[in-house]
Amino acid sequence: MSDGRWFDGWSPWPELAGLAAAGRSLLPNVPVTPAALARTVTEQLVGRRLTAKVGGHEVGLTLAELDYPADNLRLATGRIGNVRIVAEDVDWPEPEADGDGEPGTIPLRRVTVLAEDVRFRSLPTPAAKPARVQLAIAVSADVFRDRVAKVRPGIVASPADGGLQIHWAKRPHWGHLTLRPQVVDDGVVLVPQTLHIGRKQLRPPRRFQPIVLPLPELPPGLKLTKVEPRHDELVLHTVAEEWPDRLSRIPLTDLLSWLTTAAMTLTLPKLGARS
Repeated sequence: MSDGRWFDGWSPWPELAGLAAAGRSLLPNVPVTPAALARTVTEQLVGRRLTAKVGGHEVGLTLAELDYPADNLRLATGRIGNVRIVAEDVDWPEPEADGDGEPGTIPLRRVTVLAEDVRFRSLPTPAAKPARVQLAIAVSADVFRDRVAKVRPGIVASPADGGLQIHWAKRPHWGHLTLRPQVVDDGVVLVPQTLHIGRKQLRPPRRFQPIVLPLPELPPGLKLTKVEPRHDELVLHTVAEEWPDRLSRIPLTDLLSWLTTAAMTLTLPKLGARS
């Protein structure tokens, strides 16, 4: 069966044939079955340094992974499955400006987006809708240490598998204090747990108050659900409560145009939602 006739026999909606035509005009030298077109765009993007517009700021990122089980049969029946996107070395804008009045950036080691159970919806316009969207934002141990030092000068903090540790910069041989991260509305609270002095484990001193870390400004609709300390990094787990509905209002033709524009220009244009 030829690429063009593939859509005649399998596409559940005539609009998918329009997607193929749009894909042929934007990337004329590649096959236009849905899976082939998706693979071509993926190959153009993965491993490249891209620029995205976020809140009026240019955000640089490297697309490390774009994974989806998008074979022709899944695309034809309208059920893609889980889509996983991983961006690395992300220059995220700071909510406040630095001393020169210019917006600063916070380096994010990795941002992982997982769209679960993505399906095509035919009415009122053909669109893709995930059942749930989750994000995991990883920051390096160096960034975490800097954040703690800003609110508690003289304290050195380190993430470790299963917990967080701090010690006094001037007296590291005195031992360390373990803390448990706790999510609150506007940040993360590091609650003292155990004081370690040599082989002894003691209750933390009452005078040592929890450390409150403000969060970087996250995109609207994200809710922080968990903070996971790992070796040499801290991972913020979030759920995008409003994104499934917003993504479902973006027509597939717009989504394809967005992907192909990104593949050819290495710039991620704004992807607006429609009512």
